[in-house]
Amino acid sequence: MSEKGKSPGFPYIAEHIFAPIYPVIAAHIVEDSGIKQGICLDLGCGIASLGIAVADITEMQVYGVDISAEMCRRSKDKAYRHCLSDRIFPLQADVHKLPFRNDCANLIVSRGSVFFWNDLPVAFKEISRILAPGGKAWVGGGFGTKELRAQISEKMVERDPEWHDSTKDRLSPENLQAIKEAGMQTAIPCRAVQDDSGFWLVLSKGVSKGG
Repeated sequence: MSEKGKSPGFPYIAEHIFAPIYPVIAAHIVEDSGIKQGICLDLGCGIASLGIAVADITEMQVYGVDISAEMCRRSKDKAYRHCLSDRIFPLQADVHKLPFRNDCANLIVSRGSVFFWNDLPVAFKEISRILAPGGKAWVGGGFGTKELRAQISEKMVERDPEWHDSTKDRLSPENLQAIKEAGMQTAIPCRAVQDDSGFWLVLSKGVSKGG
């Protein structure tokens, strides 16, 4: 399965129904992390909606990483429409084997992809490897606010009456525990953020004593 388990209607849903959540999520992550410069990776990015939202409010160079060549093509098109082609770089790659050097990413974001990763410990070790000292990674699935979650849920149920069931499966206690355990195996400090808007695992790589 691809990193987002993408259905044929995914690009439309991300571009239209889910569109309001990405600026809200990006603003929260940037405010919480304080990171506005350097390299940002949007893992399992789909059409790079979250990465583009980060680029909109920072000076970061953003790599939109997805295993699907089609999603990378759509990311490139969307970056062009947002006049961000000079700072958004789509890259076809697998989250379990990322083509980046150690300690290169100042900020890593990933929304909705983690629930489809085949090997969570391997993927999180890759995130740990490429995260720069002082960097942070936000991995999970949120809607920004509980109000946005309610609005989107209503629209999605109109399209698919079973949508709530699939969401509950992804956010089951077993799945969330597996994600937390994979994060803890990296030896990087991590914390879980869970509220009415969704779930995130936040990894924070400390600055080395010599850095």
